[in-house]
Amino acid sequence: MTAALAREARTLLAPYARGRTFGAGDLLWREGDESGTLVAIESGRVKIYRVLPTGSAVTIYLFGPGDVFGFMPFLDGRPYPATAQALDDVTALVVSRSDLLLAFQRDPQVAFALVRLLATRLREAFDRIERSSIPEVLPRVASALASLLPAGVRPGALVVLELPVRAREFAGAIGVAPESFSRAITKLVGERVLHRLGPRRYQVLDPAALRRAAGAGAHEP
Repeated sequence: MTAALAREARTLLAPYARGRTFGAGDLLWREGDESGTLVAIESGRVKIYRVLPTGSAVTIYLFGPGDVFGFMPFLDGRPYPATAQALDDVTALVVSRSDLLLAFQRDPQVAFALVRLLATRLREAFDRIERSSIPEVLPRVASALASLLPAGVRPGALVVLELPVRAREFAGAIGVAPESFSRAITKLVGERVLHRLGPRRYQVLDPAALRRAAGAGAHEP
C-alpha cells in the first residue's frame, strides 16, 4: 500500500518537482535543520538516522527507488527529527518547501496524498514495534532480506543480495541486536538458504525457503 501511495504522491507532485543528484555520502539534511526538500528517489538509497547522546548512530529508515520522504517538517513546521544521507549515488525528484506550499494551495489532493502516506508510515512503525517484541529473531531477519529480493524471482535463478548499509546498521534498522542478526544469518547459511559472499553480500540459494522463514512468526501470539 505504501508503494501505491508513494506513486500517487509522485504523480501529483511532478509539476512542482525538479531533478537532482546526490553523491554517495552526501547529506540531504541534518537533524535539526529547518530547511529541506521533499525527495522522491529514482535510483540509489538513502538512510535516515539519529545520533544518540552516546555518540552512536541509529538507522531508523532505509529508502530506495520509488520512496517519497522528507516532507514531515513541511506539515508540522518543526525541524527535521533525523539526518538523511545518501548511501550511494542518488538521482531524485525534489520539491522545495515553497513549491510544496504552492502545490498545497493549487491542489489540496497533494496534501491529502502526503498525509495518507505519512499515516501509512505511522502504521508501519506500530507494526515494527510489535514485531520487535517477538522473541524469534529469524523471521524478522528473513523478512528484511526477503524484502530485498527482486520481483519475480524464479526457482533456480542466481540471486545476490547486498545490504544497503553495514550489517550492524541494518540490524538496528529492523530492530534486531547485531549479535542476534549474525546468529540468524549463520542459521540461514547452515540451512542452505543463503551463502555468505562477504560482510554485506549473500547469495540466496533458496528464495522460497527464505520467504517461508520470513513467515514463520506471522501467526505466533
